[in-house]
Amino acid sequence: MARGKRGRIRAPALRRQRAIRASEHLSSILQTPWSHSESTVNEAAIQLWRIGKRHRIGLPSSTRVWICRGCQAPLRPGVTARIRIRRGRRITTCNQCGRISRRGPDFPHEVVE
Repeated sequence: MARGKRGRIRAPALRRQRAIRASEHLSSILQTPWSHSESTVNEAAIQLWRIGKRHRIGLPSSTRVWICRGCQAPLRPGVTARIRIRRGRRITTCNQCGRISRRGPDFPHEVVE
């Protein structure tokens, strides 16, 4: 039996929901990088960036600051990134490409649990 247009109408919504679920899963990998291998964390950052662009859902706000906008590498303080706080601003430098990200005086303070 042919499904006609009924299946095609719901397909974009279903694809978007799957992309959001995949984005949440990859975000959880980036939030706990010590429990995964380095290659898995690197690939999760790249895939999260690609899914966000392809499906126009963006990056989750909790992980947006932990992915380099230059090389899409995960920014892990002390490992792949240098974090400095000067005059109330957080200055993040990627150790792979050298890109510098500055967050303003009221940058969000993440709660580490």
